[in-house]
This record gives sequence, C-alpha cells and structure tokens, in this order.
Amino acid sequence: MWAFLGRRVRTLVIAVVLIPVVGWVARKLADRQESKHGGPTTLSRGLRSADGLVQKARRLF
Repeated sequence: MWAFLGRRVRTLVIAVVLIPVVGWVARKLADRQESKHGGPTTLSRGLRSADGLVQKARRLF
C-alpha cells in the first residue's frame, strides 16, 4: 500500500516539476532559434508546438 502511494506521489511530483521545466526550455530554445535566423524555422515551430503540449499538460495537472 505505501509503496503504491509513494510511487504515485513521486510520479506526481516529477510531473509537476518536470513539465514546466520542459516548457521553459522549449520556449527558450525556440526564441533563440528565431532570433538567430531572423524568423520562425521548422525547429522553432516544432518547439513551439511542444510548448503548446506542455501548456495543455500543465492545465491537466
């Protein structure tokens, strides 16, 4: 029982901490790509898409 509860809490804490960090990194990388190339690139669009998925996941939690 305690192991199951511990695993659930550990998973929730990882998700709550990791999701915003992944979104922040994706956003910063997309900004850097766009400033380097003077506009949106395929990579920056993909990173923005990943950031959008992170925002949806954050709303879920």
